[in-house]
Amino acid sequence: MKQMLKSVIMLITSIILFTAVVYAWFALSNESNIQPIQGDVIRRELDLDIQYGINGGGYTNFDEPAEINAYLSSMLPGDFINIKVVVKNSNPIGDNDMALDIIMYNIRAMETSIDYDLTDFFFLENGIINLTWYESNAEYIAENPYLDQDIMIAQISDVTIEYLGYNLEQSRISNLFDHYLEGEDLMIENNITVLEASLASQHIVVIEFSIGLDPYTPDDGVGFQNGELLIDGLYTLINE
Repeated sequence: MKQMLKSVIMLITSIILFTAVVYAWFALSNESNIQPIQGDVIRRELDLDIQYGINGGGYTNFDEPAEINAYLSSMLPGDFINIKVVVKNSNPIGDNDMALDIIMYNIRAMETSIDYDLTDFFFLENGIINLTWYESNAEYIAENPYLDQDIMIAQISDVTIEYLGYNLEQSRISNLFDHYLEGEDLMIENNITVLEASLASQHIVVIEFSIGLDPYTPDDGVGFQNGELLIDGLYTLINE
């Protein structure tokens, strides 16, 4: 498994729940699980903020999962959930950079009596994560980034899949899972790595992406109202 055991601090943003009509939430935890490595004490001050929008509308913050569920419950096939994660390294200038991994962890669909998998119907818009980098909080407030980049998430396969006569998105969640070769065997983990990068002291990175529900998702007559896409959380790992 990709070096998850090397983490010094794991910030768990709890559970995201998507259903066919769609409920979803990230909830930030104020607690950190600290695991010393080789007895060293390492200062790690990391601030995270998660904001939500629907179909390109303005972003909103929530304190309670129920509030997020209510906000997102109107999402229909063809709609998008827009997610913005603001990450700041709050350590004093001069401290070592933080090596960060941010991962959507343990993504899976609940089994139903109908033959479909919602990891095939939810997709990452254009298969892209957008990163915007700022040297300081002042530059962030002034909207003056020093770097703006689009990161394409690697696909497992370029094979198109079809459901009820419609081609599904190439950037479907099931096709973006973390994967690697072990010898000649393709190993797939049901996570998606959103960011792997170093973040300098006082620097900020804004992570933006949108998750869509395929417009051809069948209606409740086919049984999709019983489907759930579950994501355990958005994990932030600070590694040595």
